[in-house]
Amino acid sequence: MTTYTPVPEQLSSPHGTPLTALSWADVRTRVAGAGDYLLATTDRDGRPHVVPVLAVWLEDTVCFVTFSQARKARNLTRNDGCAITVPGPEVDLVLEGTAHRVRDTDRLGQIAELFPPKYPWWHPVVRDGEFYDPADTDPRHVYAVEPARVFAFGKENGFSATRWRLTGLG
Repeated sequence: MTTYTPVPEQLSSPHGTPLTALSWADVRTRVAGAGDYLLATTDRDGRPHVVPVLAVWLEDTVCFVTFSQARKARNLTRNDGCAITVPGPEVDLVLEGTAHRVRDTDRLGQIAELFPPKYPWWHPVVRDGEFYDPADTDPRHVYAVEPARVFAFGKENGFSATRWRLTGLG
C-alpha cells in the first residue's frame, strides 16, 4: 500500500509534452469515482486482451471481479502483470501493476461493501473466499492491483502526459 505521495514526472517522449494539471490526490479521486474501467491482460500467445470490469478503489488498490473461468482470470494465472485504464472526458488514466487474488474474508467483505453504492444493481456475497451474485451460482474471483506506475494523459490543447512511479519499477 502506498504510504507516500509520489512525485509527478514528465514523460520522456514526446519531447516537450507538458505535465497534466492533476495532483496525486486528483488521480486517486478520479480512480475511486470512476464508473468505467478497462483491464488489459496478456494471452498465452502474447496478444493483449482488454475488457471492461466492475471495480472499486480501496486503500490505494483497484479491486475488480471476474468469473473464475473467464479468459482474464486464466491470463492472470499465467501472468499477473496488467494495466487498468480509467477513461475520462479531460484525462485518461492508466495504472500498471500486478494483480493479486484476494481471498481474506475480512478484506473481501470490505470490498463487497463498496460495490452497491457504485453499482446499485449488484450486491455481491462473500463465501468461501469468492464473490457470489445472489442471482447466480458461479463464483467470481476478486483481484487487487496496487499500481506500480500511473500515467495521466490530458486531452486539452493536444495531449499532456504525466507519470507517477509508486515502486522501483522502471
